Amino acid sequence: MWKYVCDVMTTIGPFYWNRQHSKVPLQNSVLACLWTLSNQESYRGVADRFNITKSTVCLHLHEFCSLVTTYLSHHISWPTGQALHNSELGFRAAGFPNTVCAVDGCHIPIVKPHCENPVAYINRKQFYSVVLTGFCDSKRRFCHVNVGHPGSWHDARAFRLSAVGRLLDEDPQSLVPEGMHIIGDSAYPLLPQLMRPYRDNGHLTARQRRFNQKLNVARVVIEHTFGLLKTKFRRLKCLYMKNIANISTAVTACCILHNMCLEEGEAIEVDEQVEAADNRAPHPQNQDAVLHRNQICDLF
Repeated sequence: MWKYVCDVMTTIGPFYWNRQHSKVPLQNSVLACLWTLSNQESYRGVADRFNITKSTVCLHLHEFCSLVTTYLSHHISWPTGQALHNSELGFRAAGFPNTVCAVDGCHIPIVKPHCENPVAYINRKQFYSVVLTGFCDSKRRFCHVNVGHPGSWHDARAFRLSAVGRLLDEDPQSLVPEGMHIIGDSAYPLLPQLMRPYRDNGHLTARQRRFNQKLNVARVVIEHTFGLLKTKFRRLKCLYMKNIANISTAVTACCILHNMCLEEGEAIEVDEQVEAADNRAPHPQNQDAVLHRNQICDLF
């Protein structure tokens, strides 16, 4: 883990700016910020632990997250070439071949935000949250994240407004090669490049039930990824931030650091208690996607 910390310091060090001129060394600032993100200890407790003021903790945390998202963002990248091949092999081993990555959404609890319409951030479970839409490969590595949409939004709406959602609409083969697909749950639209389970109306065929079972087994990797993220960065269990831009930056920084942890081979116990986003809305049928799903189903 020390190599991981050193990598962070080496990258952001040249851009580090001590806003309060408190002369807190870079190493102390990075360690304090990592501790803050990794624990639910109060800002006052963190300040006492690192012998700095509470306001210094807050300012340095925002600066740290901003630097991570700016200069370490390359640790989140869409799988291509060998990375795509390795991801496909992992999903194939899980029973669902030709899969690029899995997608899902989860809620990041927050306090009442400062914005024009804070009520929009109250989700169906009646707490304030933002939606994290995450895409991961078969190794639990984030390929893309989109953060900050209100907790009241449905998964499909947040997905549609993500960079991946827009590209799938405009130029799908730039992300998903011919014959391959992303997998998601019933919250997402059925597209030629995005497979979701058959709706269980009580009359599914044996092959359709087998298709659903295999897709759900392969798709669980994204739920495990969210569990790993919230286990390592427990601050995400409730972010005491009120500015939506700061919230989005902090969550994205945690996703980047999550990938860096995996690159260092760190073993983490998964926390299975993840607030899933809403998946209740129906979707219009895409006939090309229906045909493609049926063709895959016939293989099982």
